[in-house]
Amino acid sequence: MKNFKRFVAVALVAVMAMGFAGCGVKKIEEKDFKDVVKDIMDADKEDFSEYEGKETGVDYIETELYYRGEDSDKFTIRFEEYEDEEAAQYAFDETYYSIKFIKEHDGIDGKVKISKKYITFDAEIEPYYDADSQDTYGGIYISGPYIYTIECSTGKDKDKDVVDDLLKELGLPRPSRA
Repeated sequence: MKNFKRFVAVALVAVMAMGFAGCGVKKIEEKDFKDVVKDIMDADKEDFSEYEGKETGVDYIETELYYRGEDSDKFTIRFEEYEDEEAAQYAFDETYYSIKFIKEHDGIDGKVKISKKYITFDAEIEPYYDADSQDTYGGIYISGPYIYTIECSTGKDKDKDVVDDLLKELGLPRPSRA
């Protein structure tokens, strides 16, 4: 009986460790991110705005890449590379705490998952400052010095499907639909 309990304890620890390992976010280089967006969004080089170093306007951001295709009014697709993991974590934490605050003050109607590595939502989000609420589907992810944002703001299933395709191809967690 003692050996059985020991086996069960070891098995539980192993299962928990595997679960925590799966909670991370895959590290995606800029080129790979851009290639996936090009394929899924049927985009060309001209559909992207890219800023390097001081052009970004923020000292600790090395690279910013934005999707600016004809349907960019429906989608927010952004890749940011920070000077180091600490700077990326600081930027992600600002968003993390803002979303937590909005959620705690009933500013989110729908599903949201908040973790230390990503935030996913299918919700109407009403910012705590004076702004209109909007439907948001997608997520914000951090991995090392990178932050990825992939969202749509239309509430339409066909646009949510595009976001799901992007996230699936990039290997990032998808939101649960409300």
